[in-house]
Amino acid sequence: MAKFEIPQGFSVQAFRFTLDLTEDQTRSLARHFGARRKAYNWAVAALKADIGMWRETGVETAKPSLAVLRKRWNTAKDAVCVNAATGGVWWPECSKEAYADGIGGAVDAYWNWHASRAGTRAGKRVGFPRFKKKGRDADRVSFSTGAMRVEPDRRHLTLPVIGTVRTHENTRRVERLIRAGRARVLAISVRRNGTRIDASVRVLVARPQQPNVARPKSQVGVDVGVRRLATVASADGAVLERVPNPRPLDAALKELRHVSRARSRCVKGSRQYRERTTELSRLHRRVNDVRVHHLHVLTTRLAKTHGRIVVEGLDVAGMLRQKGLPGARARRRGLSDAALGTPRRHLSYKTAWYGSQLVVADRWFPSSKTCHACGHVQDIGWAEHWTCDRTGGGCGATHQRDDCAAINLARYEEPDSVVGPVGAAVKGGADCKTGPRPAGGREARKGPGHLAGKQPRDGVRVA
Repeated sequence: MAKFEIPQGFSVQAFRFTLDLTEDQTRSLARHFGARRKAYNWAVAALKADIGMWRETGVETAKPSLAVLRKRWNTAKDAVCVNAATGGVWWPECSKEAYADGIGGAVDAYWNWHASRAGTRAGKRVGFPRFKKKGRDADRVSFSTGAMRVEPDRRHLTLPVIGTVRTHENTRRVERLIRAGRARVLAISVRRNGTRIDASVRVLVARPQQPNVARPKSQVGVDVGVRRLATVASADGAVLERVPNPRPLDAALKELRHVSRARSRCVKGSRQYRERTTELSRLHRRVNDVRVHHLHVLTTRLAKTHGRIVVEGLDVAGMLRQKGLPGARARRRGLSDAALGTPRRHLSYKTAWYGSQLVVADRWFPSSKTCHACGHVQDIGWAEHWTCDRTGGGCGATHQRDDCAAINLARYEEPDSVVGPVGAAVKGGADCKTGPRPAGGREARKGPGHLAGKQPRDGVRVA
C-alpha cells in the first residue's frame, strides 16, 4: 500500500468519542466486527495456501497486497459469506470497508513477519499472522471511505451502513476545525473498549507555523519513575515540578482481586460469569482512563510551556523482563502502572504541534547516578537518597535520585551520531554487553519445545 504523505504544515490527529448506540446500531456494528474478522481469517488462509503451493510447485504468486487480495475476495465472497442456517449470502449487510480493513490488517501482519524474518524490522521478532477468534480478538473496524462525517449539531457521527449515531461527549473540538476549513476527516475507527464502544475520528489538521510556547527559551529535563509520575527540573539546578503518581492500578487492585475471585467461583459461560467479566472490564477501563488522563495533562502542559524538553530513552520492555530482584513481581507491576514509555510518545507529537523541541537522551546516559554538582559517577543501586563519595575532591553533596536525574537531563547535550537518532538504540560509546551469537540459530525457532526447530520458517506447519 502506498504510504500517506502528510503535507507541509499539517499533522494527523485523532479525537475519540464514546458512542451511544441504539439496539439496531449495536447489532449492525457487531456484524461489522465479525465481517472484519471473517475477511482477516480468509486472507490469512489465502496467504498460507499460496505459501504451501509455492513450497510444493515452486511457482511464485503475485506479492500479497491489499489490491490483489481484494480482487480475490470479490470473486470468493459469495462462497465464503454464506449463512449456514438459511443458505443466504450475508456480505451485503456490511460495508465494504469492514472487509477491506480485515484484509489490510492481514497484509500488514504478513509483511511485518516477512521483514522481521529478513532482519530488516527492529524490535521483537514477529510471528506469522494467526487466525482471529471471537471473544479473544478485539472488536474493531475502520472506515476510510463512504458516508462518514461529523454532524454540525456536535452530537452525532455518521458511519457507512450503520447510519447516524449519537455521541456521549460534545464533538465541538473537531467540528470547529472542520467548519473553519482547518481539518479534513481521513478515517473513523470504531473499537470496543471494555463495556463501551469508542469512535476515533482521524483528521488532517493544519497547524500554525509560528511556535505557541509560553517560555520558548526554557530548557528542562523530565525524569519519569514509579515514586513520582515525573520530576521537572531546569539546567540551573532548580526543581520546577514534582508530579505525584496517581497509581490507578494499585488503587483498584483490591477490588480487582475481589471481582476476579468471585468470577472464578462461577460456571464459565453462565449469566453470573458474564456479569463478573463486565465488572472486570469496567474496572480495567477506569484504571486506564485515570492513567491516560494524568499523562495527557502533564505532557500537554510541558509541550506548551517549555521550548526544549529532554527525556530519557528508557528500555521499558527490558525493565519489565528483569528477574531475580527483591520484590520483582511488585516492581514490575509498579513499572507497568507508571507507563514510563508513554510520556515520551506523547511528547514526540505534542512538541511538534506547539513548536517546542524534544530531545531523547541516550539510553545509557547515567542521569540518576551522576552528581550534578561535580559530575562524579558512582553506583547507587536502588537507593532513593545518596551522597557523592568522590575521592580527592571531597564533594559530599547529598542528592535525591529523581531530582538529580532531572537536573542532569536538563543539562544534557546531544552527541554527534552517524548511526541514527540518539536515544533509540545508539549506545553512545558504551561497551557492548552481549556476546556473539550464531547466525540463523535460535532466532529461527518457533517455540521453546524440542520439536520447534523442525518447523519451517515460512509459517506453514509440517504434517
